[in-house]
This record gives sequence, structure tokens and C-alpha cells, in this order.
Amino acid sequence: MKKSFFSRKATRIGLGLILLVIIGGAIFLLTKKNTPPEEEGNEIQTSKVRTGDLMISAGGSGTVFPAAQVELGFRSSGVISEVYVTTNQKVKTGDVLAVLENAQQQVAFDQAEANMNNLFLPATIAAYQIETMNAESAYNDVLEQYNGLDMVVGTTDTIAIMQSSYITAEEKVQQAEENLIGYSGYPDDDPDKIRAAAALAEAKINLSIAGANLDYYSSTLDEISAATIKANLEIANAKLEDARTALTIVQSGDIETLKQALSAADNTLMAKLKKIYLDYENALIALENTKMIAPFDGVVVNLEMVPGQLTGNNPLLTLAALDTLQVKFYMDETDLAGLKAGNRVIYTFNAYPESNISGEVTLIESVLQTIDGSPAAVVWGSILEEPSFDILAGMTVDVEVIAGEVEGALIIPVQALRELTPNSYAVFIVKSDGSLELTPVTIGLRDFANVEITSGLKAGDIISTGTIETNDGN
Repeated sequence: MKKSFFSRKATRIGLGLILLVIIGGAIFLLTKKNTPPEEEGNEIQTSKVRTGDLMISAGGSGTVFPAAQVELGFRSSGVISEVYVTTNQKVKTGDVLAVLENAQQQVAFDQAEANMNNLFLPATIAAYQIETMNAESAYNDVLEQYNGLDMVVGTTDTIAIMQSSYITAEEKVQQAEENLIGYSGYPDDDPDKIRAAAALAEAKINLSIAGANLDYYSSTLDEISAATIKANLEIANAKLEDARTALTIVQSGDIETLKQALSAADNTLMAKLKKIYLDYENALIALENTKMIAPFDGVVVNLEMVPGQLTGNNPLLTLAALDTLQVKFYMDETDLAGLKAGNRVIYTFNAYPESNISGEVTLIESVLQTIDGSPAAVVWGSILEEPSFDILAGMTVDVEVIAGEVEGALIIPVQALRELTPNSYAVFIVKSDGSLELTPVTIGLRDFANVEITSGLKAGDIISTGTIETNDGN
């Protein structure tokens, strides 16, 4: 550390002077209280109260750092296919910096994307409209059953129709089961196997409804359980809501709408849509994990990769935001009393000692470090002024933190100040007849040499700063 907030040596000298002055002043008052100064054999040292600017500052030293710096690697392992950047190259947020070999991931994504896009084609919309109409018809049939519990059930023609529907439903279940068996060797997440399973579930639901209808129309009311009809109604309603939700999504033509509907009831049709979306999302993530993307605008400051290199998740590139720089510096722990975020900072770069630029304290780290054997605070400061010279990361800089400053203050030498009691002060005003008058004052900002007076004095007042012994020949 090149500087100290308040010079300790100077502080000790100042305090010593104050003590000497106080002691000397006390002796002077006690022994010569009513004696005019010209008869004393000692000469009073005086100073005039002046107006000026006062500034308290602390010094330190530090280094320039980028405002942001990050080490980047890939989120998956593999062989590096392409490296698109070089050291010292500027990049933008979202730029692809390098990629792994990803032919497999690309094929999977293309297929998933195609499946997603197919959801919004007119043919798909038409198919979902038919599904919705069928669901509405089935629901209305069951609702009619529920509402007609007190009516005569089933004519011969109605029963025949219900029997035919049940046989057809049975055949569809058998066909769906045989179709699903054909995918027994496929993984559970295979899209075709999932579709086959969904078709079987749908066929079984239709069979259940057809069976319930047949039982109802072929039975007397006394044999029909109201609870069974109610259960069938709930099934039909769930299927209808499922179809309506799915139709709304495919009609929207919007992937985001599908994403937001993932929490919807997971029946046959919605299960299909969710599976398509999740396949798309997972394929996208897998593909993006093969790419190294710039998280912010910056400059490549370190590069440790080449095409053909096998890599895991280890850092391979360092990106720094050099457009915005900050200064990390150290301050002695004795200076912490005047140090806070927002303090004005003056930087003097060792490479440009004749030029200063301004900034402010942005952060004071909560843990001290030992620097040159002494505890020191780690402080970060921003650079607010556009310099006339190039500032590079890693440059060393002298720092002056302005802990307090006041313009147009009433200022006196600190040795003129008498401490009466803790935090209570006075000065001796030299009157026109040469006598001294002890006057209470209120102080403001002070350093080891000067102190601001906020009340008790006015500009031009003559005050005593002490006495010196003279040789008058007697």
C-alpha cells in the first residue's frame, strides 16, 4: 500500500502539537491571565480564519479488472469439431464460440422439430377436430343416459346398434393390442410405441363406453346402477375436456401455448402433445449442450482448445467484458471509518502518471486480507470518466478515495483547536487589545493539518495557535 488514509506519523505529530498547545495554553492562562501579551516575554502565534475547500482522502493501490470475466467449457463431453474464435477476438452475446461433433444430436433435434411443426398443420387440426366431435357425441350419449334414469330403456333397434358398436370396439382393442405387441422390443420412449400405447388406451376407453351403453340399453332401469352411469359420465367428460384442450393447442400454432399447457389433465390426446413437446425440448437441450455460447459481449483473453480435441466439462476459454472495467484495490484497515460505497475515487494509472480519471467505490468486501503483513480491506471501484488513453486489464493504479469534502468552509489550523471535553472544542480569539478570549466552536471535517469550523467563528477572526519563547534581553 503506497498511501494511508490519514498519515499515522503526521497524526501523531498533530496530536503532540495539540497536547503541547493545550498544556502551554493552560499554563499561560493560569500564570499570565491578566498580563498584556507585550509584557510576557513570550510571543503569541496567530492565524486568521480563512475560507477554503477541505478534503479528506485515503490512498491505496490496485489493479484494473474486467467488469465480468468467466471461464467457459462445454456442458457435455465429446470431440471438438470447430473453434470459431481466436485470442483477443471480440464477440457478442449469443455468439457460438465452438462446437462439439453433434451429428447425432442434430438428427434427433431435426426429427423432434418436425414432429412439433406437424402439430400445427391443417391435417392435424382437422384430425383433432374429429376427435373433439367424437368426444362430444360420446359425452352427450352418456349424459342422456344419466338424465334418463327414470325412463324406459332400450328398444330392439337401439340394443342392436349398441351390440354392433361393442363388437367394433372389441375388434379395435384387439387390433391395438396386436399393434402394441409389435413394439415389444422398442424402448418405452420410442414415439411409435408411445402412439401405439395411446391408441390402445383410447380403444379400451371406447370399449368401456360401448359396454356401458350396451348394458344400459339391454337392461331394465331396475338393473342399472346410477353410480355406474355417473362414472361413465365422468370418463366421457374427461375425454371431452382432453380433446378440447388439445384442439385449442394445435389451432394456436404456438409452441409456447403447448408449453404452458403441460400442467393440464394428462389424458390420451394431451399425453401425445406433451410427449412431442418434451421430445423437442430435450433434443434442443442436447444440441445446445454441444455448443459453447458467449454469455455476454466481451473479448477472448485465453483459449485452450483446438479441433479434434477430446474434452469433458473443463474450462477451455476465458471471456472478459473489457468494454466495462473496474478497479480492485486495497485500503488499510485504519481507513475503514471513512470508507463507504459511493465515495468518490481518483485514479492515477502508473502507465499515465500525469493523468487522473474519476470513479466511485462500488463494493467493500466483508472479509479483510493480509497485504504486506497488515490487514487491509478489499475494495472495488467503478470508472465513471471516459479516459483519453487506453486502459487495459491488469494495469496497476494508485487510488485516492475521497472520504469527505466541503467547499467554502471556514478553516483553521488543527493546532489552534482546544478540546475542553470529549467532542467539545474551543479556540482562543486574539482581541484588538491583544488579550485572548476562549470561544467554544463546533467542528466539521478535519485532517491532521486543518479543521472545518461550522459555528463559533467568522472569516477574518484572528486566533491563537500557541506561544513561542522570545529573548528580550532581560
